[in-house]
Amino acid sequence: MRIVIADPLAYSDRFEHALRDALPSARFIRWPDLPEDADYDLLVAWHLPKNMTALPPSLRAVFCFGAGTDQLLDDPRIPADVLIARLQDQGQAEQLLDYAMHAVFARLQDDVVVRADQLARFWRLPDQQNRTRGSLRVAVLGLGPLGLHVAQGLSAAGFPVSAWSRTPRSIDGIACLHGDDGLSACVDGADVVINLLPSRPETKGILSDRLFSRLAPGAYVVNLGRGDHLDEEVLRAVLDRGQLGAAWLDVFPVEPLPPEHWFWRHERIRLTPHRAGLPTPHGAAASIAAVAAALEQGRALPGLVRPRRLIEN
Repeated sequence: MRIVIADPLAYSDRFEHALRDALPSARFIRWPDLPEDADYDLLVAWHLPKNMTALPPSLRAVFCFGAGTDQLLDDPRIPADVLIARLQDQGQAEQLLDYAMHAVFARLQDDVVVRADQLARFWRLPDQQNRTRGSLRVAVLGLGPLGLHVAQGLSAAGFPVSAWSRTPRSIDGIACLHGDDGLSACVDGADVVINLLPSRPETKGILSDRLFSRLAPGAYVVNLGRGDHLDEEVLRAVLDRGQLGAAWLDVFPVEPLPPEHWFWRHERIRLTPHRAGLPTPHGAAASIAAVAAALEQGRALPGLVRPRRLIEN
């Protein structure tokens, strides 16, 4: 099995050692350290490098080294008969759950108000009892493998969770909704909304005034999906007038985020540089090894997101 690694996150010694332990017989080549006409079977990448102009006829599958696959599914350089499989990494899923937990507990503790009071040296006397987990409603958008893990983890921690997907789902302990009407019902009155949707034409701008207007006053919005899900100017307006309490943002339309962007300076925004859930060496290596083994044995690929399509003459 000849495997090309074209993602800088996988260039570390830790990843290389984990990959060689998982696939001792495979030949690994880092992009761009390979001849222009080299043949290989499996390409590992989050997205294809800009200067990767041609893929060899020998290529059988592309392995997405990350959570979302839309950037590969939409890449015309990948032939229609090449399979695309996604990373399945429990360690990455745990990281995303930790991030979501952090944001939800921050809302539970009224973090934005507490930090503002500290800066102002204002001792705010409580006017009511502290909120309990059971009183804080959480909405999760997207029930792929990562969204499912986040929704189940928050539910297990004692938070009432509703979840929305484009197609019907049924999950114990979680109120699952789907479709346009289901989206409104899912977020209605939510104290925290966590977005883990893929990027699709129908999900672009989904985090907008239509959705924000249905949330509870002071709600937190957590975007772990894609930058194009968020209407940035609407977000600024609802934050500035206090309709939303805070936004936790890990993904952006342009990355790295330009230093002049207003996100950096806004006191109600928590910003992280697309690191809420990173592939882990052993988890990613095991996932790549499983895909490689399936290719060699002619079995269905684990994490398959695009099956082989026939090319019409």
